[in-house]
This record gives sequence, structure tokens and C-alpha cells, in this order.
Amino acid sequence: MTKKILAGLFVTLILFLNPIYASDSSSLNSLIDEALENNPQIRAAKFRYEASKSRVRLLRTLEDPKFEYEYDKITADMDAVMHGKTAPMRTFSISQEFPFPTKLFLRKQAAEKEANSYAQEYKDTEQKVIKDVKEAYFQLFLNNKKIILTQENLQLLNQIIEVTNTKYSVNKASQQDVLKAQVEYSKLSNQLILLEQEKDIFQSMLNSLLNHPQDTTFGELEEKNSKSLKFEQDKILHLAKEARPELLSFKEMLRKSEIDFALAKQEYLPDFMIKYKREQKDGKAGSWAGMIGMTVPLWFWDKQDSFVKEAKAQLEQVKAEYQAAENMILFEVRASYLKFESTKKLIEIYETGVLPQAQAAFDTARLGYQSEKTEFLDLLDSLRTLREFQMEYFESLADLEISLADLERSVGTDLSMVSRKE
Repeated sequence: MTKKILAGLFVTLILFLNPIYASDSSSLNSLIDEALENNPQIRAAKFRYEASKSRVRLLRTLEDPKFEYEYDKITADMDAVMHGKTAPMRTFSISQEFPFPTKLFLRKQAAEKEANSYAQEYKDTEQKVIKDVKEAYFQLFLNNKKIILTQENLQLLNQIIEVTNTKYSVNKASQQDVLKAQVEYSKLSNQLILLEQEKDIFQSMLNSLLNHPQDTTFGELEEKNSKSLKFEQDKILHLAKEARPELLSFKEMLRKSEIDFALAKQEYLPDFMIKYKREQKDGKAGSWAGMIGMTVPLWFWDKQDSFVKEAKAQLEQVKAEYQAAENMILFEVRASYLKFESTKKLIEIYETGVLPQAQAAFDTARLGYQSEKTEFLDLLDSLRTLREFQMEYFESLADLEISLADLERSVGTDLSMVSRKE
């Protein structure tokens, strides 16, 4: 009996030292909004996208013009011939290089496709973080449910211990039954301690995703119910091809590779240069000259051919990577879908059969023990069975929400609008 009292005081002390602070910020939607704003991974992806947008303006601009100044001081011999009447010659010139007209256009297009790819990576990072937040959230939710269930079982077991002590005092129960009850109580108390420790881990995980201080606690978590959601497998597989940011990013990179291949072929075409030059002597403007030139891709069989072959190989590489990504994503969608559906069925089995039967078996054993028709070990076994099924039920509820988060991440969008009610 002393052990039972000490264990109860220890559990109370743990709950006192680990308070739960209720807060509006503990709603799932508010935590997701907070993660989207503060998560370092998302911020890094956002800045990477913004940098790529700036590069589009860079590549659509001409090279800087060149300004040249030439100073020509005639030598002393020439100065003697001219009887000291010579003066230095100053020449000013400005030139501008122009790529072949279509090259600048293609470079801009390629940069835009690359920026679009980074935009999709930004969205993909957001969805990954949302999925991680949901997973940590429902792991914490499950942990809280297990703590509450364990506390309720401790209260129930305490009542059984009181009945056992009463029966022992009148020689209707053995001392072994009392000891077994106390051992069971101690085991449950130890489980509660471990659950409290796990709670700190899940809270720390959630804090990391939200960029919170590690000692931040969360209030009561809201319970979600996604059992009524129903999806058509073919529909969400098709949706994944259109909505998954990772796949859209590959599509943009594929288009960029196609443009790069076309741009490599244009290396066979010349670039141009325009130059204007004016001379000045004795402070007076002299003659001027204009010049136009162009590059001659003379060594095309070595230089330009290599550019084309490289671009062609990169294009084929991106095509293969895109196909591999599509195959893997469709596999992820199918696997997440099957897990979601199987978990729904498992929850239904627990709710309609397993839990009611386990509860009825325990109630019967409890009444039978009180009326001395059931052995104590049978009562203890029925309590353990009920507790295990209750734990598994809550685990299934959390698994359902986590599998839905996995499915939404695999498809690339919120599925609440594409589902139909059962």
C-alpha cells in the first residue's frame, strides 16, 4: 500500500512540474501559418527563388558598353622634323556588343524557366514543412491521449486495489493478489513517466519546425476527424501529375533544357559589335570613324559542336530524371492512399467491435471479481487487454491524420476540397 501511495505522489509531482498551458496558438491551422512564416527552410527556399528572379533581368540585358581613351604623344624625332609644332593626339571611342537577336530572347526564357523551377521548389518546401508540422502535431496529440488514458487506468486500478485490500482484510483475497495489483500500478506509473518524457521530445520537434524556443509548451490540441473523407485513387493520381510542386519543378527544368539545347545550336550564328571613334588634336575635334564587326564561328566542329552535344546530353538527362520522379511520386501517392484507406477500416473495426467487446469483457470481469465469481488474474488480464486496445485505437487515429498528411504531401495539395463524404 505504501508503494502505491508513493507512486501516486510521484505521478502528481510530475504533472505539477510539467503544466500544460492552454493557448489559441495550439490549433493546427495557426501552427501551420506560423511555420510558413518563420521556418528557416521555407525562408531559405524563398530567398533562393527571389535570387533566381533577379537573374532573369540580368540575362535579358546587353553587355556593358566599352569606353576607350587613347593618348598618342609623337616621338622626339618627329617633333624635331615638325619644328616643335606637333601636339599629342587623343582618341575617344565607345563600342557595344550585340549577341545574335534570338540568343538574348532564348537566354531570358531559360532564366525564366529556372526561376519558375525555384518557385515550385519553394512551394514544395512549404508543403514538406506542413507535412512535418502535422506529423509532429499528431504525435504530440497521441502522446497526450496516452497520458490521459494512463491516468484514467491508474484511477481505475486504484479502485481495484481498494476492493482487493477490502477483500484481503476479510480473508477473501490473497496477499499475492494485493501485491500483483500494486506491481501493476507501479508499472503504469512508470509508463506515465516515460510518456511525459516523450512529450518533451515531440514538443521540441514541433518547436524546431516553428522556430520557437525549445522550452515552449503547447496547450490542449484539437482533435481531427478525417474518417469521413473518401478519395478516388485514379483522381488523386491524376491530380498529383498536375499539382505536385516537385514534378512541376522538373517540368520547368525540362523546358529550360530544351531552350538551352536550342540556344546551343545558335552558337553557330555570329555575334555583332558596333564601335564609334573620334580623334582630337590641339583641343579641336578631328576625324571620326565608325566600325561594325562580327564573330566568325570558324572552329565550329570543335567548339560549337561540343556545346550542342553537351546540351543534348543534359536534355536527355533531365527527361530521364523527370520520368523517374513521376514514377516515384505516383508510387508515393498510391502507398499513402492505401495506408489511409486501411487505417480508416482499422478504426472502424476498433469502434464497432474490438473496443466495445473489450470494455464489456472488463466490466463483466470486474463485476465477477466483486461478487467473487472471477479470479483476480482474469480481472487483471481483461484490464490489460482493454488498455492495449485503447492505446492501439488512439494510435490508429493519429496514424490516420499522419497518413492523410503524407497523402496531401504526395499529391501536392489540400485534399479536403477534392474528397467526397461517405
